[in-house]
Amino acid sequence: MNTNHSRSVIIVGGGWSGLSAAVDLIKNGYQVTLFESAKQLGGRARCVAFGQHRVDNGQHLLLGAYKKTLSVLKTCHVDLKTSLLRRQLNLLVIDKNKQKFKLELGQLPAPINILVAFLSLKNISLRARIKTAWFLIKLRLKGFTLKRDISVKTLLRNQPEIMIQQFWEPLCLAALNTSVNDSSAQIFLNVLKDSFTTTPEASDLLIPKVDLANLFVHPAMQYVDQHGGNIVLGKKINQVLTHQSSPSVIDTDGNIYSADHVILAGSPSTTLALLRNSSMLEGIQQSLNKFEYEPICTIYLQYPKHISLPQPMVGLSNCTGQWVFDRSFCDQAGLMAVVISASGSHMKLDKMTLSQIVADELSALFDWPDAEQALVIREKRATFKSSVNIHQYRPDNATSDGNVWLCGDYTASPYPGTLEAAVQSGLQCSQHIINKP
Repeated sequence: MNTNHSRSVIIVGGGWSGLSAAVDLIKNGYQVTLFESAKQLGGRARCVAFGQHRVDNGQHLLLGAYKKTLSVLKTCHVDLKTSLLRRQLNLLVIDKNKQKFKLELGQLPAPINILVAFLSLKNISLRARIKTAWFLIKLRLKGFTLKRDISVKTLLRNQPEIMIQQFWEPLCLAALNTSVNDSSAQIFLNVLKDSFTTTPEASDLLIPKVDLANLFVHPAMQYVDQHGGNIVLGKKINQVLTHQSSPSVIDTDGNIYSADHVILAGSPSTTLALLRNSSMLEGIQQSLNKFEYEPICTIYLQYPKHISLPQPMVGLSNCTGQWVFDRSFCDQAGLMAVVISASGSHMKLDKMTLSQIVADELSALFDWPDAEQALVIREKRATFKSSVNIHQYRPDNATSDGNVWLCGDYTASPYPGTLEAAVQSGLQCSQHIINKP
């Protein structure tokens, strides 16, 4: 089968990056065929049934700084007000002894708002508050840029221990899904800069009120269908042929599909497999081989409908669980989503034991009854590891074959492996194609 048409693009992979590229290309008049090996779109961001609810395979969080994601949602005619719960960032972290750390951002211009928030902290010594505020001022004066990449642990070496435990470490784990010992300080600073130093709204929490399929995947699929695009589900592509007059892909049945451009929108490992026979792209293959991965574990716990938290998200310090999200704020009464980022001993526990440990922690902290139901979802390769100097291995969208492109959250970007990074890569890739002479 040959689908070679003028201004035609084949996209291999139907995650957020591939879908964003498809929407943008179709918006600009390109003919798009998207192949997805699974029977549903969404990639690693998919949903499952749990009791009376549909839940995502992990609790996802967007920020007000996610401009590209919000833009592509608008393109797909998503009503942001009804689909996203927007709340000003009020960070509440509770430790095992029920001691509370609360950082409240006001409406002052950024970054004054966060400096005032730090200086206003309760249960923290004045010396620690001043030291943290001065640390942020120095980072801003340096443009949140390092001469060389170091670990977040090294970056924070002179910070008060209580601030590391209650603020910096939980924030790093949530943002980079990598421990402070291994994570890139430069990527962490990029997140801080865009989230806390631009506008007060940039640090707003945007919690999906619907599952990610209804938030983006289905609207994007409808947009593609309604504008003449073609989405093929359950079709596995196992090879890409590069450096030809028209790049081609081959499926498992030996069928060949050609187009003016091919975008590989899978993970580093799936992209590596597709390029295994392409000697012209050996440099990219070497880079992709250097990627390591980190898991994310989400424990959904169903409680009686009256059980709730004082705010949508609460951090847990020195507990197995790291963050708990109250889904009753999103019309799922009594449902809690507890997130554990990065690798750790919890990955060795069986699901029943892990869910019971987490439920016991919540019961002790909030005086809650036993959970009625539990669901444990482990994504063992949820994100790439945002390690020190990872930027040296993140490939560009363009390859040495001028008509074969890469997109995904792992490609060259200042950000960790987030939904925003995936969308940015997809849109950036499509714009390269649109603007190519």
